[in-house]
Amino acid sequence: MPTTLVGLVLFLVLLVPGFAYTLRRERLASARTVSTFRETVELAFVSVVADAVVLLLFTLVRAIFPSWTPDVRQLLREPGRYAVDNLTSVTLWALGLLAVAAGLAAGAARLRRRREHAARVSAWTMLFTEHPGARIHVGCRLDDGSYVAGRLRTYSRSGDDVPDRDLTLTGPISYRAPGETTTTVLPDVGAAAVSARNLTLLTVTYEVPVTES
Repeated sequence: MPTTLVGLVLFLVLLVPGFAYTLRRERLASARTVSTFRETVELAFVSVVADAVVLLLFTLVRAIFPSWTPDVRQLLREPGRYAVDNLTSVTLWALGLLAVAAGLAAGAARLRRRREHAARVSAWTMLFTEHPGARIHVGCRLDDGSYVAGRLRTYSRSGDDVPDRDLTLTGPISYRAPGETTTTVLPDVGAAAVSARNLTLLTVTYEVPVTES
C-alpha cells in the first residue's frame, strides 16, 4: 500500500477505471452476490488493463507526434519542476488519459453485460429489461386473490431468485379486491409497492414509443 499522500492519490487515480467498470455493471446488470476478494480482484484487474491500454495509446501518439505530448523522460527526472512549468499540458493529458481509461472500462462492462444477459440474468430482471426504452405496464395477482396494476417505476435488482424483492408502480393504479370481477382505478393513489413474496402471477406489457420519421 502507498505510504505517502502522493502515492495514495496516485493509487486511487489508477483505480478509477475499475470503479467506473463496477458502477456501470451495477447500473446495467442485476446485483450479484460475490465475495469481497473477487470484487476487489475484478476492480484491480480492470483498472490495470484499462490503464495499460491507455498508456500504450499514449506511447503511440508520442512516437508519432512527440511535440503534442508531455516529455515523459523529463517528467520522470524532475517531476516537481516539470509539472509546475508545464502544468496545463500535464493536467489536461492526465485528465484526458484518465477519462479514456474510465470510458474503456465502462464500455467493457456494457459488452460483458450483453454477453452475460441471457445466461445469468434472472427471469425477474429479464422481464423488466427485455425491451430497453419501452414503457412497462405490470399486472400483479397477489396470494390473497387481489389484483393490482400500474406502470413500472422501480424494481429490486438482486440477481438471486429470492422472495425478498419488491417493485413499485406509478399511477394510474388499478385494483381489484379479492373475489371481485371488476377492476377500478384508484383515484387518490399515485404509486404502490408490491412484494415478490406475495405474487402468484406477474404480467408485463411493453409500450414501445413511436418515433416520428
